[in-house]
Amino acid sequence: MIKGTQIQRGLWLDSRRAVFFEALGILAVADLHWGYAASHQSAGNLLPSWGDDEIARNLAGLMEDYQPGEMIWLGDSLHALAGRKPAEDFLRACNVPVVLLPGNHDRKWRVAKEKSATRGGYFFHHGDVPQDVPPQSVEVIGHFHPAFSWYDGAGGRVKLPGLVQGPRKIILPAFSPWAAGTPWNSSLAEDDQLWVIAPRRIFPVTPELLRKGRA
Repeated sequence: MIKGTQIQRGLWLDSRRAVFFEALGILAVADLHWGYAASHQSAGNLLPSWGDDEIARNLAGLMEDYQPGEMIWLGDSLHALAGRKPAEDFLRACNVPVVLLPGNHDRKWRVAKEKSATRGGYFFHHGDVPQDVPPQSVEVIGHFHPAFSWYDGAGGRVKLPGLVQGPRKIILPAFSPWAAGTPWNSSLAEDDQLWVIAPRRIFPVTPELLRKGRA
């Protein structure tokens, strides 16, 4: 059962920070950063062992709701090799084919082999390195962790993850619960639409909201 918001015909944005391409049967996520805590712990940094269970739980819920024929992980699936075990455990148990595209955090992860993937009119890659996008294709990337910030003028601030949608490019939100997000208020191109992802609501940033954001 589809639970997301349709941001264009057949393109569903889910509040769990995933996108479902209905006609292709593809569920796409970016910047999962599996093993974020374990990677920091292995380097001697004190972080609570948290995050991987939420990633696995959200992915399982998305697969149950959308019944995809394929998943694409758009790079930075790992935070570092030291934290790869929970991702590999999930992949071994997963009954949906997963295409693993490498990002700058996981280029040494040998299971992430394909640099890009073309499906229908969409061209998927991580986004940290420019790629030759096929003509008439929409580029789908991650890497940038887009978000939207509001300020109330009295010191209060709210920042939520977002998706950037343009005529030829879609930038997915970071799937990782650790990702703070990069405010995109001043980075929107003229033809871009920023979608804000709240736990119970997905909505477009209007010109009025953009004027209120001061990032």
